[in-house]
Amino acid sequence: MQDERKTLEERVTMTDLERLRHSASHVLATAILKLWPEAQFAAGPPVENGFYYDVDLPHRISPDDFEKIEAEMKKEIKANHPFERMEVSRDEALELGKKGRLAGLSDRKEPSKFKIDIIENIPPDEKISLYRSGDFIDLCAGPHVMRTGNIGAFKLTNVASAYYKGDEKNPQLQRVYGTAFKTKKELDDYFAMLEEAKKRDHRKLGKELELFVFDEDVGPGLPMFLPRGAVIADELEKLAKETEFAAGYQRVRTPHIARESLYKKSGHLPYYADSMFPPMELRGEGASQVMITQNRVEFAKADRQWAAEFEKELALLATAISNEDYFEKIESIRASIQPARREALENAIYTRFFTELALNKGGVDRLYLKAMNCPHHHKLFAAVPRSYRDLPLRLAEYGTCYRYEQSGELFGLMRVRSMQMNDAHIYCTPEQFEAEFNAVNEMYLKYFKLFRIEKYLMRFSTHDPSKLGQKFVDEPELWKQTEVMTRRVLKDSGIDYVEVPNEAAFYGPKIDVQAWSAIGREFSIATNQVDFAQPRRFNLAYKDRDNTEKTPLCIHRAPLGTHERFIGFLIEHYAGNFPLWLSPEQVRILTIGDEPKLIDYARSILNELRAHQVRAEIDKSSDNINGKIQRAEQMKVHTMFVIGKRDMEADAVSVRVHGKGNLGAKPRSEVIVDLLAAIKERRS
Repeated sequence: MQDERKTLEERVTMTDLERLRHSASHVLATAILKLWPEAQFAAGPPVENGFYYDVDLPHRISPDDFEKIEAEMKKEIKANHPFERMEVSRDEALELGKKGRLAGLSDRKEPSKFKIDIIENIPPDEKISLYRSGDFIDLCAGPHVMRTGNIGAFKLTNVASAYYKGDEKNPQLQRVYGTAFKTKKELDDYFAMLEEAKKRDHRKLGKELELFVFDEDVGPGLPMFLPRGAVIADELEKLAKETEFAAGYQRVRTPHIARESLYKKSGHLPYYADSMFPPMELRGEGASQVMITQNRVEFAKADRQWAAEFEKELALLATAISNEDYFEKIESIRASIQPARREALENAIYTRFFTELALNKGGVDRLYLKAMNCPHHHKLFAAVPRSYRDLPLRLAEYGTCYRYEQSGELFGLMRVRSMQMNDAHIYCTPEQFEAEFNAVNEMYLKYFKLFRIEKYLMRFSTHDPSKLGQKFVDEPELWKQTEVMTRRVLKDSGIDYVEVPNEAAFYGPKIDVQAWSAIGREFSIATNQVDFAQPRRFNLAYKDRDNTEKTPLCIHRAPLGTHERFIGFLIEHYAGNFPLWLSPEQVRILTIGDEPKLIDYARSILNELRAHQVRAEIDKSSDNINGKIQRAEQMKVHTMFVIGKRDMEADAVSVRVHGKGNLGAKPRSEVIVDLLAAIKERRS
């Protein structure tokens, strides 16, 4: 795959596990050739959780073939062939390709067509190398393990279709996937994790626990939260509001739509156009059009000569609005009207008609669904004169955004088209930047501790200087300055991070926060971005100590990401067994029997709990106590109060906690006090 071809720098930094898996892909190709000598191979890289090799073969490989392929692979591993690197000239490599020797066991009648194409696209100044293991020779830049016997434990997992280089105009190949580890235990642990992941799948649990739904009439990628799921979203928003209030943030609210001009000014159009929903077009119709027509008629009655001149002015205006500088041209037209007639013209028509026409570009207003909150927040910053004394200014909003994700990329709550984002923008001076950026990182760490996220990593994404003006705004000095500042904060804070080139936001460097769930699945859950471009585009300014105007830096941050993705992560992280403070149903009261006095006692407990905002319910069914407990366990209710006649007489409750079982009878007042404290403290 063109996009997956690693650079030489990336190959040098391959981990030991990636080298092992890369080597396993060569052994896979060798095994396939032993069974089907006519096979042609394209790319065979290591990937997350394993490796693959793309193969062109008349025989359709299926999981039924895996056993015999794996048997051949084991023979190659047992033979313990060394991986030998050979540097060759471009002509030598092409000659071997023409003989069918590349990705082959010997010379063949058919040339190695995909390898020849790859050679022809290797940069002229890059060395070309081959790797031999046994009879197999492949075009490859490496690196590999020393010998095939170092590969350890492996397993083929599935087969799929893939176009060569990801282009549907190219041949469709078979992509055979596998995974490999140093030891069999690691391999077994990995597949055990996959089985556990199936049980924790947020889509499966979301349906079983009645958290969220997707509906065809609403549309793909547009989740709706049921009451139990909305509880989790509300609790997350409450947590964010409390945390941000303590950190000096101020909350704002903005609309769900905005004019095209806002996103042109921000720079999101055209950089981000593919991820935005198509614009809505509003035309000058109805009452406005009636008003315009009436005004024109009345004006014509008053002076037909002026009406004729007015039509000329309209023609000039029609020409002006087809250009980007139509506002300037409108003012020019206005200035050209004879002063003696201007006031009458403005009173009769100009103010209503010219202004509407100018703003709507010929009567059409293009509006976009909001894909990001930042342009709106920039407008809020600009709405009030700012001084250096006002900075840092931290504006926060759980704003709803809409992004047009491709249908094939939609995935449960993890990839959606509507999202509630834990967004904020911090406007600060360059001197304040490091402290503010570090404070955001500290907020991440606080959340990680609260949600018991023990493994995480910051991906620091930088720009590619060769793509300035295309993928990234053309400000080379500001890119260097902000990347140096961000890198220094990460190093000084001691946070684990990796630097990733060519993945920055178009307006500045960014950090993507990767977190691993309790079973080791990796998620991208949040982002933290530096923006030096948009404040300048919006002419944002503050008065400095010397009374000069300065442009602030902006930090975009979303520690909890979106409700949707973060809730999906938490469902899988906790396997639906949410901590008490986050649990959709915190307490369910289960009575042993239905005597009136017992029911009254249960209701008195319910009223007390709900008076303290505890999410509590009574199971009103006539089932026996075992049936009630089983139902509560299935819905993963955090705490159950089991109440019988003895409990009522002792003013007590028998406490049962999901996943822990029966904790015994305790005084009612003691249980409720402890329960309220656990919720308030957000105990894990």
